[in-house]
Amino acid sequence: MATILEALTLALDLHLAGRFGEAQELYTRILDVEPEQPDALHYLGVLAGQIDRGEFGLTLIGKALALRPEAADIHANRANLLRGLDRLAEAEGSYRRALALRPDFAEAWTDRAFARHGRGDPAAIDATATMLERALRIEPALEPAREKLVDLLHARGRLRLESGQVTPALADLIGAAALDQLDADIAFLLGNALFAAGLRADSVIAFRNALALVPDFLSAALNLGIALAATNHAAAALAPLSHAVRIDPTHPAARDTLALALRSLGHAEEAEALVRPRPAPQRAKPMAKPETKAAPPRRPRRRS
Repeated sequence: MATILEALTLALDLHLAGRFGEAQELYTRILDVEPEQPDALHYLGVLAGQIDRGEFGLTLIGKALALRPEAADIHANRANLLRGLDRLAEAEGSYRRALALRPDFAEAWTDRAFARHGRGDPAAIDATATMLERALRIEPALEPAREKLVDLLHARGRLRLESGQVTPALADLIGAAALDQLDADIAFLLGNALFAAGLRADSVIAFRNALALVPDFLSAALNLGIALAATNHAAAALAPLSHAVRIDPTHPAARDTLALALRSLGHAEEAEALVRPRPAPQRAKPMAKPETKAAPPRRPRRRS
């Protein structure tokens, strides 16, 4: 006959494999033999929350905590159950208790950050980022924390950039780009932030990265050309600007910016061929400002 430990190991394997019914039956049989087995109470409580029986799960986890009050993982899972029941203030208390017992508990920092982010206010977003950064310092390979932090920094960086907060936007987007080097939209926004901060040469690198990731990213091609021209590389700007026109031959900014670059290099005839007929001569326009459009939505983020 299997020992309690062997049965518990099998039940947990079934649980982690998503075979909840079999796991639940085995946890229950263990508790029939040993009603105060804390691991069985704990894991069955977690399982109850996963099958929408959160209140029952809290009862079981409460019994487990009475037996093991210093177990950080049980406090953290109690917090997760409370979060699932939308009892966020109580969940915060349990997360705090878990982290007081085990300050290096990366998963608890991550789960607490997820709960805090659900509040949606700016202070909560800042606190969420801080918690996720702490989780990743403890466990750099913790993927849920990394993905959530990338999404948060990406979104906050975009909003800050759009509202003219260039320096904080730049910090967010540098952080997001360091965590995910395969996201074209992050690279593009970072290029815009660098350009806005006057770091034109650095913006060229970011726009090149965005275009390498998504070759038909028109705004990245256009902004790369503008950044090259702004750094006194007008001849080099022709290639990305021509590429932008090839992507969308009707795009006014792409055609006009390429025409300006051609004129600056003495290619007036080629420039005139790009300019649409106008009712009257117009004064030459200054070089266009960078575009702010995101990467084409049909292109999902590439990951290794």
